[in-house]
Amino acid sequence: MIELIKKALNSVEADNWKILEKEVLSKELFFIRKELDMNRGKKVRKYTVTLYKNFEEEGVKYTGSATFELSPEMTEQELVSRFETGLLAASFVKNPYYPLVEPTDRIQPGLKSDFASKDFMEMMSGFQKAVFKYDNLNLGGVNSAEFFINKSDVRFVNSRGVDVSYKKYNGEIELITDWNENNESVELFQIIGFSDYCPELIEEEAKAQIENSRDRALAAPSKELKNINVILNTEALKEIMGCYVNQTNAQAVYDQYSRAEIGKVFQGETVTGDLLNIRLNPFMANSPKSAPYDNDGFPLSEQLIYKDGVVRKFHGSLQYTSYLGLEPTGTIRNMEVEGGSRTMEELRSEPYFEVVSFSDFLMNPLTGDFGGEIRLGRYFDGEKIVPVTGASISENLFKIHHEIYLSKETTQKENYMGPKILMYPKGHVTGV
Repeated sequence: MIELIKKALNSVEADNWKILEKEVLSKELFFIRKELDMNRGKKVRKYTVTLYKNFEEEGVKYTGSATFELSPEMTEQELVSRFETGLLAASFVKNPYYPLVEPTDRIQPGLKSDFASKDFMEMMSGFQKAVFKYDNLNLGGVNSAEFFINKSDVRFVNSRGVDVSYKKYNGEIELITDWNENNESVELFQIIGFSDYCPELIEEEAKAQIENSRDRALAAPSKELKNINVILNTEALKEIMGCYVNQTNAQAVYDQYSRAEIGKVFQGETVTGDLLNIRLNPFMANSPKSAPYDNDGFPLSEQLIYKDGVVRKFHGSLQYTSYLGLEPTGTIRNMEVEGGSRTMEELRSEPYFEVVSFSDFLMNPLTGDFGGEIRLGRYFDGEKIVPVTGASISENLFKIHHEIYLSKETTQKENYMGPKILMYPKGHVTGV
């Protein structure tokens, strides 16, 4: 199919082109309670082609592009017709000129995963046991669970001579738990992503979700709290740390949405909390976002972007790093954040409000605004912990990040590896 696409591309006047081929082999199981409802597998192959058109107007060079998906069943004539339409569309896109990825002798390591050597059904069985291990209570448990394991063969080919490929594996569990008590019926949903065999992680996630379902059913309406230590867990922390990664992205810098400056502490001149240490790691173990190449076929490597709060590097695609005149890093989708100065026990030693889950957590990576309605929280008044619901928080990260504290304990959630919780003092929690 790639040779057929190349042949069709030679029939049009594209200055450059890029082909992404992806074949996905998957195994899927669907459970209602503990009963298997569906067992299926599928094999899908997709082709994504980007055409580039270089042109000049009034002495300014531009690179236009058009991207579209192709069916493996398309004929050469159909491909040519699609490419001619795409090339016309690309001629109206006025992005400043940028180059494509060039071939290199650099050899990238492969991605490591137990999925490569173990039977999919054997691992499915292990994940099934992990999900239902703590489903032994009368008032609630696992309502339904969907299991997916995917093997992907990825290949990049472009007009500059790049032709690279790799294999990757990823899994996903869509888990719904419920609880019925005190005339309350509650359901909680989450997606657990991974790329390696990790039954212990699945056990921990499923157990916590069952417990959270119970606490949500028993939760009382929250009252307003001012000047309270607010604790955010991994769900929100992943998004907050993603804001710092976004601030150092070359596109945000080029578009002048970033506040980051190389060589300066991002959290302000006077930081009383923990300083950030963040790196991007394309080979993070057990992350479904790991990849040796980005979607341009650029070879990826680990990048340190914050060291003791100081911005060390901007990162991003070849297009935007070339606009800034920077060494390209490619697009890396995994972040590793170092743990902080205090343990979770220390961060919880004084009265606090901990957000366990939001109905919908919102994080604006450009302005720093974050918040949302709280589905489940836990309030510690200095003596006892009470589950609560219905409150909300609204803060600006850039106004408080001079005094945020990260736990020493770390955890992994998909493409995030870092502290389990974050605490900031003098927070405001609205009541019901």
